[in-house]
Amino acid sequence: MVGLWCIQWFPTDRPSMKLVVQMLEGELDLPTPPNPFICTGPTKINVNAPKRNLQQELAVISEIE
Repeated sequence: MVGLWCIQWFPTDRPSMKLVVQMLEGELDLPTPPNPFICTGPTKINVNAPKRNLQQELAVISEIE
C-alpha cells in the first residue's frame, strides 16, 4: 500500500519520507491511495508525429556459466 502512495503521478501527491517511515512502522492508518495510472486530464495527440514501430518480442540473452 505504501508503494502505491510513493508512485503517484504528481509529486505533490506523494508522501514525504517522514510519512513513508511512519506508514512502514504502522504509526499511520493508510487510506487507499488514488489510482496513479488513471489519466487526470485530457491528452493531446500530435497527428503529425511519425509513428514508431515497437518491437513486440524481447531478445533472449543466454546466461554464460
